[in-house]
Amino acid sequence: MAVISSDVLYRSSILKLLLWFGGGLFLVMSLLMQQLYQNSLQTYQQSLDDLLRQESELIAQLAAVTDTNTIIESIETRQQSSLYYYHLSQPDPSNEVAPIPDYPRIANIKSVRQPLGMRATKVVLKDGTPLVIGISDGVYQQFQNNLNVRFLWATFLPFMGVFVAAVWFALNILNRLNNVNQNMNKVMCGERGVRLKVSAATDEFDLLAIHLNTMLDQMEKNESRLRSLTVDIAHDLRTPMSRLKLRIETLLGQDNLAPAVESELHYVQQDFNHLIDTFSGMMELYNLGHGRHSVALEPVDIKPIILDVIDFLEPCVKEKNQRLSYRCDIPCLVEGNRNLLFRAICNLLDNANKYTPDGGEIEIVSDCFGIVVADNGPGIADKDKIRVLDQLVRLDPSRTSTGFGLGLAFVNSVATLHGGRIVLSDNAPGLRARLLLRQVQT
Repeated sequence: MAVISSDVLYRSSILKLLLWFGGGLFLVMSLLMQQLYQNSLQTYQQSLDDLLRQESELIAQLAAVTDTNTIIESIETRQQSSLYYYHLSQPDPSNEVAPIPDYPRIANIKSVRQPLGMRATKVVLKDGTPLVIGISDGVYQQFQNNLNVRFLWATFLPFMGVFVAAVWFALNILNRLNNVNQNMNKVMCGERGVRLKVSAATDEFDLLAIHLNTMLDQMEKNESRLRSLTVDIAHDLRTPMSRLKLRIETLLGQDNLAPAVESELHYVQQDFNHLIDTFSGMMELYNLGHGRHSVALEPVDIKPIILDVIDFLEPCVKEKNQRLSYRCDIPCLVEGNRNLLFRAICNLLDNANKYTPDGGEIEIVSDCFGIVVADNGPGIADKDKIRVLDQLVRLDPSRTSTGFGLGLAFVNSVATLHGGRIVLSDNAPGLRARLLLRQVQT
């Protein structure tokens, strides 16, 4: 199971809904437990009152047939039990014992030995001595304390169980949703062949995964058909356009052309060259991506290729008075194709030269991971760093700058072919393009 951060868990609407449900359930349970608690106390109190009535009846029966001394001896023996409380007082006609009700009434009264009160009644002996028989308050308090502890455990343990179950349930759902989001992020980042796992349970998440997998299959099929159709159109158009180009060149070779016509034919020729180069680049990218042409790979040292690229583009760099530096930190030997690597590095350096202003700086670094081309130009916005690796993508809305929008797409295809990838990041200011390549295992 993937690790879900506390922040994600805190913001989870699933967890909040479950906690609201658990809180409502806890409130209902608390009300029910409170009612049960009161009923338990009342039932126990009634049981004590029944015992008190039985004891009073027994003492009253004894008092009817025996004298007071015998009753006193009897209650001394019975007083060893902590359940009952006995209190004898001398008869005093002038003193009315208001709190002590007559039998069979039972009331809560207070005495010196029982400051908290007790359940008690009164029996009058033969000589008129009032005998108060009560239930010890400690018995009731002990039962209430035990009941409090049990009810607290019975209330909070289920609540803690509901809380733990809610967190576990939320984590389980968030983990499955996180798996879906991670795979969808891979798709949005351009990764192909991403599919969600489908378990044997075939629950609602599995149905969602099946639908998403079906949608991804259909999208990739449509994308493949569109690319194939585009390449087929480009292939079919190359022949008539090449013929038109030859006819334009034939016309330009004539000596009796008017200057205006010759100028327009030159513009038409340039446009046809642009179209043919664009279609050729698209077909090459398609062939590279689908492995239509076998590419020979051999151990290649990156440094000589970089030096060749620098020599090739040095006039363009000098024309804009740019400062170009190269540093080889660690020799890099990769399993690659020299021609494709040359063109990929050339595209990176050409982009840096094109978008770096006059007098700017361009730095090339090679290390054990591959190549870095950094410049201090305008750079690329974060939202466009992934999109710019696709075909025919140009960030200039007016599309007035030169280029076909295939340079970085070609570099990306070459990197993929060599088991690597291209990573674009900020150079603050400018762009850092790192071409990651797989080294030769020695």
